[in-house]
Amino acid sequence: MRRSDSESAARDESDDAADAPESEPSSDAGPSSDERADPASGPGSGNDGSPRFGGFDRLDEATRWVLGIVFVGFVVRFALLAARVAHYDEGRVAWWALHFLDTGQFEYRYIIHGPLVQHVNKFLFDALGANDFTMRLFVAVVGALLPLSALLFREHLDRDEIVGVAFFLALNPLLVYYSRFYRSTLIAAAFAFVAFGLLVRAYDEWNVRYVHGAVVLVALAFTAKENTAVYLLVWAGATALLVDQLLFRTGDDRSGFEWLRTRVAETERRPLAEYLADFVWHLAIAVVLFLGVTLYFYAPRSPGSEAVGLWQTVGNPALFPELFDRTLDDVVEGYSYWFGGTTDAGCRKDNIIDAYLCFLGQELQAIAQAAFALTAMAVVGFIAERWGRVRSRGVVLFCAYWGFVSILGYPLGTDIANAWIAVNALVPLAVPAGVGIALVVDRARDSLHTGSVRFGITAFVLLLIGGYMVVSMAGSVYVDPASEDNELVQYAQPADDFRPSMQILEERAGSHGGTDVLVVGSSYVRDNPRSGGIEPRCSSISDTLPLQWYIESYGATGDCIQTADEAVQQLQQEPLDPLVVIAPQSLENDLSPALEGYDTDVHRLRVYGSEAVFFTDRSPGTGASVENATAPQPAGG
Repeated sequence: MRRSDSESAARDESDDAADAPESEPSSDAGPSSDERADPASGPGSGNDGSPRFGGFDRLDEATRWVLGIVFVGFVVRFALLAARVAHYDEGRVAWWALHFLDTGQFEYRYIIHGPLVQHVNKFLFDALGANDFTMRLFVAVVGALLPLSALLFREHLDRDEIVGVAFFLALNPLLVYYSRFYRSTLIAAAFAFVAFGLLVRAYDEWNVRYVHGAVVLVALAFTAKENTAVYLLVWAGATALLVDQLLFRTGDDRSGFEWLRTRVAETERRPLAEYLADFVWHLAIAVVLFLGVTLYFYAPRSPGSEAVGLWQTVGNPALFPELFDRTLDDVVEGYSYWFGGTTDAGCRKDNIIDAYLCFLGQELQAIAQAAFALTAMAVVGFIAERWGRVRSRGVVLFCAYWGFVSILGYPLGTDIANAWIAVNALVPLAVPAGVGIALVVDRARDSLHTGSVRFGITAFVLLLIGGYMVVSMAGSVYVDPASEDNELVQYAQPADDFRPSMQILEERAGSHGGTDVLVVGSSYVRDNPRSGGIEPRCSSISDTLPLQWYIESYGATGDCIQTADEAVQQLQQEPLDPLVVIAPQSLENDLSPALEGYDTDVHRLRVYGSEAVFFTDRSPGTGASVENATAPQPAGG
């Protein structure tokens, strides 16, 4: 059985004919791609029996357009994917993914958000090696494939609108930037958006299998990032607005309740017991799917016997209650942290109102720089849908409500200045934006032969949108991906590429004896080493990440000395031969006498300030032997 908006509207039309003139379309869905003339159906197009493009020509025009956009999306995401040096967050999560691969040990660490990307990158690092390209590969693939989700709304959008949605999902500069960023924000937003699309398909085709697919996607979104819970709340609010719109009847003698009773009476009746049995059965399937997916990713892995892990439980099911309790405790602790509230206003403000306005202003600046076209077209599409149609489409309004409230709401929940919170709004806003851009294209097409002034204006608008997106993407994504002037760049992004100063580790760390990297300085070195976690444990990750990711990915070892005097003494008196020495720039002159023959470079470890000096030993040789090397002792250790 197929149930689409157009069929529902047709049923409404018999009851609500007075709502609109006969000449006005009353279907919820716009014209389908089959109702439009297909310019690709002429001779030689492949639709006349020519096998030139094989199966590709058998696809409808909207699908072919979307597939072409997906290809372009892959290109813009994979091009120079490893060019930008890792951000603080990227380095931290990537270090733990590589640690998972090396040790087999894993547990949910809420401070780095959901565990999904660690599991995926463990396999990617194992298969392809650990580097900046493979680190970002999974997020890039998800971002490139996301435009395919536009096809889930084909019962509600026409061809141009579907193409418009795919266009903005694939080529919006802000979405492109953060789909080239090893963070879970885009993954959670993408999975939630596709889950919503599957629920729409479940309604269109009246098929519960789509609901089960949506449950799996929502579960994956939860394993990507904890803020998926916010999506469900926003969905509830958007649904309430649509229900209110549906039951608030105008131009009719019946109330909303009377209309609803009529619709229910027309529904095929089945025994109540059958409804309950189906509901319980499918609810049980949904619960099993959700718990199975979340448990797999959140459950700890323990290679030893000191603690229970997932695979020990597979071999001994009697351990399952213990595993479940351990996993549940970790999840409760993590979600309590993220949703427990904070007394710190943030953004260096004294109260939550000023902090909210500060974060909101920074988000709007990022949108103005890299997502103005999408947002402006979303406003146009929403206005045209809400007040310009006889019967507004629920899908478009739902996504508009979802997106606009996310722009206003997410600055309230963030604790640091960042642009990636806009991703949560821009993904759903791609739907009304697709409607808006399709409207502009349609006006340009209609005015082509009827009015030169009107055509010139609409063509100029399209050219302005395209030019803005090209310039914004070129500058924000490729030319200045770590610049202080780039609103998409978060403060913990290193402004300078220090990788050439550490390249020696990839070449010589494997054959070098003793310490490969020496970290010096009280701001870079802890008073007491951590008992576990990111190595070298003596380093202060707040000031030095993502250096640890590169040390680990190169297979190097690191150690620390707190003071420059002690470092000079050990470098001069002990057979200590580090390949790289890293310290705050203020210690450069103090360390230079003990590091003659080393090349010296200064790099900023953050967007501004935080200058660090890198001393690199590029002289030939393999360094001190393991037997003769004496590792320094961290001060206070």
